[in-house]
Amino acid sequence: MPNRPKEPHAKDPRKLKTKGKIERWQARVTYYDPDTGKRRETSQTFATEREAKKWGREQEMQYRQDPNHRAPSDETLGDYLTRWLNDVAAGRVRDTTLIAYRRYVKPIMTRHIAQKPLKSLIALDFQAIYTEMTKAGKAPMTVRHTHTVVRAALGDAVEWGMMPFNPVDRAKPPRKTSAPIETAPTPDEAKILLAVADTHRLKALWYTLALSGCRRGEALGLQWTDIDEDKKLIYIRRALTSDGSLRSIHEPKTAQGRRTLAVTPYLLELLSQHRHQQKLERLAKGVLWKNSEGYVFVTRDGGVLWPNDVWATFKRLLKKAGLRQDIRIHDLRHAMASFWLANGVPIKVVSERLGHANIAITLQIYGHLLPNMQSEAATEMEALLLKPDTPSPFHPHEHPKTP
Repeated sequence: MPNRPKEPHAKDPRKLKTKGKIERWQARVTYYDPDTGKRRETSQTFATEREAKKWGREQEMQYRQDPNHRAPSDETLGDYLTRWLNDVAAGRVRDTTLIAYRRYVKPIMTRHIAQKPLKSLIALDFQAIYTEMTKAGKAPMTVRHTHTVVRAALGDAVEWGMMPFNPVDRAKPPRKTSAPIETAPTPDEAKILLAVADTHRLKALWYTLALSGCRRGEALGLQWTDIDEDKKLIYIRRALTSDGSLRSIHEPKTAQGRRTLAVTPYLLELLSQHRHQQKLERLAKGVLWKNSEGYVFVTRDGGVLWPNDVWATFKRLLKKAGLRQDIRIHDLRHAMASFWLANGVPIKVVSERLGHANIAITLQIYGHLLPNMQSEAATEMEALLLKPDTPSPFHPHEHPKTP
């Protein structure tokens, strides 16, 4: 019998048995392993017969054009994401971003999909996870972050020939919400919270967060050398973040994040009182005092604060004040920005205060407030023009010229 030619071959798609009316088609391609010379078969499942045929033809063509072409990987999604985070992402992004990446892929790693081979993944797998996350109360932006990170990871897998296409490209995360600050406290709620915080050891921290607009990590990263009492300025030069087990001190990601904040004499007085209190605590601890870097907000023995501990304390303050438990520390920043905009502060100034990379980010978050401001401005302008004692901007019987 003559030897069968070692040519790759795409078989006709096979319809799989499934529950319900959902169809699944399996595309199969036979090829010969370039390393062992043995016959192998690779397969991929699709929603339609047409997609299965297309993939089969493309794979056959790749094997014909490149004898060293490898089949899609049998590695599981969970194993691949772990390797990608440790070996690829770790070399591309800063430590704090990597911490966020690990948090965003957690919904993937803790589900059954993590055990599926890369070559068997379909868009519906990810679409189902997005739906589960949304039903569990995850914010649309959180789901979108998960989508973005996994999409980047699998994009690399496609480029390296580990899978034929990126299924995440075909999954659709929830749309961005136009008003992500619904949980921000009202001015009255903020007053109640700060009144309760008046007796707290870290009173100055809560007022700094509420009045400066800085982020939690930026406040925890403040050192006494960052505060200029004479010029009434606070310099944002670093931030402290944590993934729950590790803490990291880092510089702001952008030039806009490294900024100078003008603050009120009242806040400076609170910080001065806090510094005096810290000196007393340091004297009481003596050689056991830990704060050698001069951080503004520390534990009673001078240790660096954990962001999660600050969050837990904030939740206790909310409960003591009888306020909504869905208010977040970050919402104090939203409240300040909303108040400034409502009182006529230009959005560019607010953007600079918040340290946004560009004004487009500020508009995306707070743009929904602007129509109300425009309406109020239009009403005020109309009232001004229609006052009997207000001279007309046009001469009698003269109409404005149209361009």
